[in-house]
Amino acid sequence: MKKILATLLLSLLIFSYHTLLAQNTTIKHDTTSFAGEVTSSEWIDHGIISGINYSQYLFGEVGYYKSHIFEAGGFPTLSKTMIYGSEFSHIDELIIAPNIQGRIHAYFFNTGLAALCYSDLNSEFAIKLRPEIGLGLWNFDINYGYNINIYSENFTRANKHVFALRYYLNLKRKRLIEYDRNGKVIPVN
Repeated sequence: MKKILATLLLSLLIFSYHTLLAQNTTIKHDTTSFAGEVTSSEWIDHGIISGINYSQYLFGEVGYYKSHIFEAGGFPTLSKTMIYGSEFSHIDELIIAPNIQGRIHAYFFNTGLAALCYSDLNSEFAIKLRPEIGLGLWNFDINYGYNINIYSENFTRANKHVFALRYYLNLKRKRLIEYDRNGKVIPVN
């Protein structure tokens, strides 16, 4: 398992490094006048999230997300995200856990709160609340969470401590506002 986590972390670092290298950091016009330069903006992303949650039991995760993102200087500085999805596992039998998550990202740090309902689709189920904290860069997050038991009906196959790796696949972006360095709104095309 340590090899899998090390491989996933290495992949995250490689993808992040490649994304940072792809940015154009040179300015190709007069730098004494910043009129028209976009220095900050905000937009809304819609997409699909996929992930892996692991501790005692391995769970996959898939869902829909909507993020409101604020960026400054070409780097996302703050975002608030809602995720509607499900966790699933099939070790001995199928287990699903529909969930709703609220997340806040500030620079590289993120925190979130998820409400989950684990079920084996027969008679056992458990309602959990999971606060999470972690690190994220661009479309990847790696988090630690702790499942707090709210109610359980004989369900024992949920992780108490959770390590999660998530990828956010952006499907649609809507630009809202762009600002120049003086705080004036630049019309969005």
